[in-house]
Amino acid sequence: MNYRKFIVFFISFCVVLFGNVIYTLSCGPEMDPYDYYISFFNPYQSGKGYEPFYYTSMTSFYDDATPSEAEANVSDWQQFTGNKATAADIRQYIYTYSREQMAAVTVKSTASLPDSVRSNTFTRFLQEDRNQEAARYLLFAKTCEPAVSAADRWSEPTHDIPQMTALLKEATELYDKTSNKEIRERYAFQQIRLMHYTGQYTDAATAFDKLFKKSGSTLIYYKALALKAGALQHQGDSVQSTYLFSRVFDKAPALRTSCFLSMRWANAPENAVYALCRDNHEKAMVAAVYGFGDNAPSLEPLKKAYGFDPSSPALNVLLGREISKLEADFLDKAVSTSTDSAAMATIRTLSPELTTIVNTRIRPMTTWMNSVIDKGKVKDVAFWQVCNAYLSYMSRDYAAARTMLDKTDHKDPEIKNQWEVVNLLVNINQQKTIDSAFENKMLATFKWLDGQVVKRNNDDWWSSGRDRFFNKTYRNLLSAILAPRYHQQGDFIKESLIRGRCDELDTYDYFLSGQSAADQIQDVMTSAQLLQLHSFMKSAAKTPYEAYLVSYFPKKLDLPRVIGESYLRTHDFKNAQTWFRKAGSQQVSYQVFQDQLQDFGEDTADAMHRKAITQLQFCDRMLALQEKMKTPPVDARVYYDYATALFNLTYYGKTWSFVRNSRHTYFWYTAACEKDPFERQYFGCYAAEAYYLKAAQVATDNEFRARCFFMAARCSQKHVAPMENDKKYYSALVHNRYFPALKANYSQTRFYQEVYGQCSYLRDFVRTARK
Repeated sequence: MNYRKFIVFFISFCVVLFGNVIYTLSCGPEMDPYDYYISFFNPYQSGKGYEPFYYTSMTSFYDDATPSEAEANVSDWQQFTGNKATAADIRQYIYTYSREQMAAVTVKSTASLPDSVRSNTFTRFLQEDRNQEAARYLLFAKTCEPAVSAADRWSEPTHDIPQMTALLKEATELYDKTSNKEIRERYAFQQIRLMHYTGQYTDAATAFDKLFKKSGSTLIYYKALALKAGALQHQGDSVQSTYLFSRVFDKAPALRTSCFLSMRWANAPENAVYALCRDNHEKAMVAAVYGFGDNAPSLEPLKKAYGFDPSSPALNVLLGREISKLEADFLDKAVSTSTDSAAMATIRTLSPELTTIVNTRIRPMTTWMNSVIDKGKVKDVAFWQVCNAYLSYMSRDYAAARTMLDKTDHKDPEIKNQWEVVNLLVNINQQKTIDSAFENKMLATFKWLDGQVVKRNNDDWWSSGRDRFFNKTYRNLLSAILAPRYHQQGDFIKESLIRGRCDELDTYDYFLSGQSAADQIQDVMTSAQLLQLHSFMKSAAKTPYEAYLVSYFPKKLDLPRVIGESYLRTHDFKNAQTWFRKAGSQQVSYQVFQDQLQDFGEDTADAMHRKAITQLQFCDRMLALQEKMKTPPVDARVYYDYATALFNLTYYGKTWSFVRNSRHTYFWYTAACEKDPFERQYFGCYAAEAYYLKAAQVATDNEFRARCFFMAARCSQKHVAPMENDKKYYSALVHNRYFPALKANYSQTRFYQEVYGQCSYLRDFVRTARK
């Protein structure tokens, strides 16, 4: 054995194995496949029955088709009964009753059955003499089911060939004995299915042609035709197989997903399938199915299907897919920065990348759609008009969007709803300033949206959200459109209120859906802005629009406490003290005056720090320290305690929660922090450094001076800006301005020996200095 190769392989294997384990365990939740980009387009208006083929890049199929196979089967049976049995009773009989219960119905011996079975309307229907053939068929189908299905989806099905052969013989005999045409058709299906699953593919295809001489319209007919298509595929005729699957796909919505998968497996040349189509409608459906398998942006499948049959119902789905792709590729990037209001305030033009998408994808698409709309041959012209207006909105051609919206005759309720959404988006963007008059108009829309939203069920994570489109639309409108617009106008009060309404929707599936009202109010707004908000909330003179938004203001938010915290961010302890006295609740600290030699740990009680310090008490102490600084000589400990408190209020301190609602691990000091007074201190620790240095200058004890210089060094290190060159960055951290003094003057102190063992930067500095 080559042990060197073995060792290399073993190490690589472990890296891959455990690396993936660590990655899996450390990552957060995956994106919701139905809500991972900003969207205002409702795919469910595209076409009932085509739900699996709406666009999402996260899952193979978007949703289950309507109706489901079970619903279609129940519907056929209800029609068979002449509506004498309810759909619920039919479903219960077929899908929940045992073989024994069904057997009792065939012999009319129901005395031992529960009352619920005897009272079932379908049971009573089957007990009639003339319907006993149907009862016997359902019993036979129940017997066949285990033989032709897998125990679970993860196991390969195992077939008992002798049993299935016996069942095939019985199905043939029952077919010949049965007089009812519809029941005979079902026995014919069972024969073909049993042939198919026992590998008799030629016989299965031949049996279909023999037993189904005329085209049918029932689910059973199309299930049998799909079996013939599958049999042909097994025989190597992928083109004929694909064509037949396309016919089933067109006519039987419940079977579309399985047909689509079978067509993909066949991988037949598209043009060869067209040659078998009897008319342009069939060709359009083939083009659509091939288009449904293409997740790349392309108008070609849509144009091809339209060229064959402008009235094809699949066109709306293909159009909807392209719109959803543009939302994911373009709209999300165009407005997702708007979830960060400060960033959105600087946006004036689209990036070159997005401009290219406008010029190469959106405008050519709207131009082509205009010609389609003018010809009026598509099934739902109003749907195409609203979609065209939406695309114009995306490309910021609001005049074209307005023109198209005004042309739209939206009688269908779903299309009207989509029209309302697009109309609002266009109105907002055409409005140079959101004023009271426009707000009054928006209030009516908000109340309309309130009537559309549904209460969130916490168990419906990763559901397709058939009923929650308006929840997501309303959320995106508020957080990605309106909140940034108010920010642009400098109206931070309305911005926070808009975010409050957004929070109340409780629809945060889309992970980048913007900061919450609490985040903005507690972490972003300045003291002056918060004072305006406080006055506004106290004011009785509010418009109906303002009153509506105020009703959703975060109930648990203690505004006086938040204002006090905003003053703490600027080290204005006097004003902070005033507001903390008005606060209904306060946070507490145990170690805000305890120095931190390392960047970890929590501000909790321990044996040395058992007394809680409220935010008000903290301000009292800081103001007392400030008073002591005014009268020289100032004790070094005064400066040191003051510096320690300032450090603990920073990003790296244990008591950061006194000034921020949350602390993100991916934020750090950069040169941009210098532009904001709070971030300069929060990430840069300048003030804390200055007071540690003052403490060092007046201290007389070397042990204490060493501590002061080391803490100053820690603060200094925090405002070293990251560099692209990691070696240079680490070198800058090592060559701290205070390390030379520490090494030269205090290396004999106990404190120096303690931190030398803890601080790798100090050790590396000393090692570098020796060289």
